[in-house]
Amino acid sequence: MPDTAPFAPSLSPRFAAYVRDYLMDRGINPRPVFSACGVAFELNDETDQPIPVEVVAQLFEEAAQVASDSSIGLSMGRDFHYESSSLLIVAMLSAPSVNEGLQFLNRYDKFIDSGITTAFYPGRAPSEFVADLVHEGSAAMGQLNEYLMGFLVQTLTTATRQPVPLLHVGFQHASSSSIEQLQDFFGCQLSFGEPHNSITFHPRYLEERFMTSNKLLFRVLQNVMETHFSTGDGRGGFVGSVCRQIMLESDVGEADTETVAGKLNVSPRTLRRRLAEEGFTFQGAKNLARERRAKYLLANGNASLTEIAFELGYSELSAFSRAFRAWSGETPQAYRDNIRALIR
Repeated sequence: MPDTAPFAPSLSPRFAAYVRDYLMDRGINPRPVFSACGVAFELNDETDQPIPVEVVAQLFEEAAQVASDSSIGLSMGRDFHYESSSLLIVAMLSAPSVNEGLQFLNRYDKFIDSGITTAFYPGRAPSEFVADLVHEGSAAMGQLNEYLMGFLVQTLTTATRQPVPLLHVGFQHASSSSIEQLQDFFGCQLSFGEPHNSITFHPRYLEERFMTSNKLLFRVLQNVMETHFSTGDGRGGFVGSVCRQIMLESDVGEADTETVAGKLNVSPRTLRRRLAEEGFTFQGAKNLARERRAKYLLANGNASLTEIAFELGYSELSAFSRAFRAWSGETPQAYRDNIRALIR
């Protein structure tokens, strides 16, 4: 079988910039912290290599120790530097309303942060937004969980100039040393050891206008995100969920219906039926997942074409090149050159 490289769920290199900003705000030199975690201090642009979730968690923990801040996750979310925002957050803030902003975040974050799984339920009463970390191993995720929820609530509050009418905030980690700070910030019921990181709030808040809205910018950035991250095919729905799960498997080429169906909590028969309803077989979904992952890796980071080919399950670069040309009509190198010219 092909000798594939494992795919580690990762976060945008902008997470490193957020840690950098937090430390520098407090007069702390970030370089030793980054060095201790094996993260290059300068490489935090969105076109740099994504960072494995466990490494970002380690970076948070190391920064917490150096800054003597046991609630660093909440502190970073509350004091976020919006001038350092990723393209995703800039686009989200330019949306017209809470509902459209969260819809946008839910749709596109999966292409930027493979280490975060989101879900949005605007039709529920109360409405709910979920953001879970995908990780393996024993790295402590509490600070990152608290950052995600704190950042989300702070961003919505900043954009609407209205407090989020929170009803409940749930965290996946079992407990926190920052319960008092979390309670003061969220002002609602908190619970730990939950299946998901989530916020629930009154549905009326979905109608609140974003004071940061810029409709022209939103349309432009929607087009950029569609081109740069989701490959422009506009496919969402169930096949999008299947593609994402396939990309999260350690061996993309060997992903099978039973494993993927189990991760999506459906039977293999249901998985095949729902794919067929959208015009796909499982092999077609696997090919689409390979295409999306290939385009993401070509546009982001500096992995060689051979390394990308092996990660996607191809034993030879020539086989990957033929497949990629069939998908896009151009060679992998030409795609990389063109997409990077587009975003310069």
